[in-house]
Amino acid sequence: MTNSVLLDKNTHKHTRIKTERGTQYGEAVNYIPVVADELAQLALDYPVYFMKNNQTGQFELYALTGFDEGQNLFLQNDIWHATYVPLHLQRQPFKLGIGNKLTNKTEQTDLAVTINEQHPRVNNSEGTRLFNETGEPTTYLNNVSEQLIKLMHGGERTTAFINTLLKHDLIEAMQLNITKPNGKTQGYNGLYSIAAETLQQLPTETLNVLHSMGYIQACHLILCSSGHIQKLVKWLHDLK
Repeated sequence: MTNSVLLDKNTHKHTRIKTERGTQYGEAVNYIPVVADELAQLALDYPVYFMKNNQTGQFELYALTGFDEGQNLFLQNDIWHATYVPLHLQRQPFKLGIGNKLTNKTEQTDLAVTINEQHPRVNNSEGTRLFNETGEPTTYLNNVSEQLIKLMHGGERTTAFINTLLKHDLIEAMQLNITKPNGKTQGYNGLYSIAAETLQQLPTETLNVLHSMGYIQACHLILCSSGHIQKLVKWLHDLK
C-alpha cells in the first residue's frame, strides 16, 4: 500500500522536509538501487554490483552499503561517510506519479510529483519548505523534481545498458567472501559484476560500438568500484 498523494501547493503549503541523514528515515539498508548515470560519482565511494530483482527476476544496478540486512556502514552516528548519496535516497519522500491537468478544456495525463505523507521526513514544523509564501516551489522542491526526472530517464538508460551487457554475455556471477569480526568467513551470493575476460575478448567492432555508447567506461567503473569492499570490511571491524 502506498501513502503517496499528488503534491499540491495548497494542501502542502506548510509541509516541511527534514533533510538530514539517519536510520530513522529508512536509510539502514545494505544495498541501494542506483542508475548508470550515477556511476561516475558512485565509483568514488561505493562497490557497485548487479542483482536480480526478487519480484521480476530482472537484473538491476545497486550500490552495496553493508553485508547484512539493515546494515549501512556508510551511515554511522547519522553521518553519511561518502561525498555522494544515491538519488534513490536523495529523492525521498517523493516520487513521480500520474496527474491530470486541463489543457484547452481537455484533460491530459501528465507526470507529477507525489509525496509520501507518512514518511518520517514529512512534517509541518521542521526542515525545508516545499513552497514559499506566494505558493511557488522552493529551490529545494525544484531540485527534487530534477532528481526524479534523472531517476526516470536514468532507469530507462540503465535497462538499455543491462540488456546490451546481457546480449554480449558481459554479466557474470561472483562470490564475495569476507572475514567477519568474529574471525569467521562469510560468503555472499546473488551478486553479479562485469565479465572482465569476456569484455577483453570482444571483437574490435563491438568494442567500438559499446565505447561510443559510453558502456565501456561504465563497465570499467563497475569493475573498479569493487575495490571499496575492503573499506567496508575495515569499517565493519572498526565497529565491533
